[in-house]
Amino acid sequence: MPATGLKTFWSELRRRKVVRVAVVYIIVAWLLIQIAEVIFEPLQLPDWSLTLVIVLAALGFPLALVLAWALELTPEGLQREQPTKEAQALVPAGAIEKGPAAAPGAAARTDTRRAIAVLPLANMSGDPENEFFSDGITEEILNLLARIPDLRVISRTSSFSFKNTTLDIPAIAQRLGVDIVLEGSVRRMGQRVRIVAQLIDAANDAHLWAAGYDRELEDIFAVQSEIARSIVDAMNLDPETCVDCGGQTTNVDAYDYYLRGRQYFHQTTETNLKFARQMFSKAIEIDPDYARAYAGLADTESFIAQWQDRSPDHLQAADDASRRALELAPNLAEAHASRGFALSSNGKYEQAARQFEQALTLDPQHYETLYLYGRSRFAEGKLEQALDLWRRAHESQPDEFQSLALASGALKALNRQTEDPEASARALQAIEKRLELNPDDLRALSLGPGLLVDLGRTDDALAMADRAVALAPNDGAVLHNAACTYAYAGQTEQAIELFRRRMKTAGTIHTDWIDHDPDFDSIRDDPRFIALISGQPKA
Repeated sequence: MPATGLKTFWSELRRRKVVRVAVVYIIVAWLLIQIAEVIFEPLQLPDWSLTLVIVLAALGFPLALVLAWALELTPEGLQREQPTKEAQALVPAGAIEKGPAAAPGAAARTDTRRAIAVLPLANMSGDPENEFFSDGITEEILNLLARIPDLRVISRTSSFSFKNTTLDIPAIAQRLGVDIVLEGSVRRMGQRVRIVAQLIDAANDAHLWAAGYDRELEDIFAVQSEIARSIVDAMNLDPETCVDCGGQTTNVDAYDYYLRGRQYFHQTTETNLKFARQMFSKAIEIDPDYARAYAGLADTESFIAQWQDRSPDHLQAADDASRRALELAPNLAEAHASRGFALSSNGKYEQAARQFEQALTLDPQHYETLYLYGRSRFAEGKLEQALDLWRRAHESQPDEFQSLALASGALKALNRQTEDPEASARALQAIEKRLELNPDDLRALSLGPGLLVDLGRTDDALAMADRAVALAPNDGAVLHNAACTYAYAGQTEQAIELFRRRMKTAGTIHTDWIDHDPDFDSIRDDPRFIALISGQPKA
């Protein structure tokens, strides 16, 4: 067996707790033999009695290991264990029972992991200003759990759709497709914080675990890790996979601004990205060694450069911040991904690829790395690799829709739609599910129209694009995608006008993505379109 196979096999032994069972069995067996040796003689048992105990203990050892490998103790009782994808790769084809067949052309996946949704912790502080704090705590716990390979964690976007909902836990779990739900509350009182959290089995609405934490505010970082580890233990997962990758701060004020920055960043509009930049900058001002704040700032500057203003100032700011994040936390996947995104935004694609690959070495399931790496490869013209990365990104977060939609677009760019004729329908289904949770989600409203055109629903596509523009008439990303939709639908005049408006929102843009986007094929040779993009920088 090659070295990688041995490593995977050893990881599988630890994941299934075979090593732990072996150690415990040996200790217990030794104790029983010692006790037998002491008490058998006073009881006047035959000499062979002690030998029998030793033989039975030896015979039971392999049986215990086999049971540990094959079965898992869950809240529902003993259940058959399922191997990870890496472990399946070590077994000959057909030796492992297969799950549901994947759709034609889709990335093969049999996801047997337990699924959990981390709902937004309720703000019980009585001050709306603390809403960002409770949301931030939720996101931090979610991110910690997402590092655990044996756990499928529903994305922030989906979980936060149920903020302030009146639905009960089983209904939420059914909509999100999860087994377990974490809910709770945060109360911040001066320099103290109280967090109450409970883990609920959605099938029977029963509590698996609950705890309350009263701590000084400066201990908030330790509490987050403690909650994550308690959840891992309650779900019978391997706690050794919950890793602290660094990049954190010990300054609560800096953490406050970082959380505010993340809250604005997730909203992705032009105004909110500007606010995010201010918040991350303030966090860095308070703690100049805060790696995650630098990574957040770098991502924000990169997004601004891509969609709003490709000025040298934003490109340089993204480069500087990502470089600093990496210097401060070289083992943080988030830092490598931010560095890769900044390099990609500057057109340094091969350097970007090296950073993205390092991020995936540190965290193979890091969704942002896979998603941004795919965007980098697409802009570079490496469409096959972009398709693979977006499929992997969707595997890491099966409830998300962006990578699914972009993968469908990559198939179209490769002229390989027949390879997976249901790709557009699956992506649209994910977007429609997202819009059920949040009808005003601009990203969903921007990506959905192209899929509707794929499916022959042109009128619905144009109506959805118009709705996105009505909600954000001056947002460069929204106008860009609306122009794509109209061009793809053959509506040349409207497409040119929307793209003209899009160009008015930005000083300059880099056109690498446009060069490979098939949605623009119908207007690519139009003199008006050529005039609009002429003089734009090439990476």
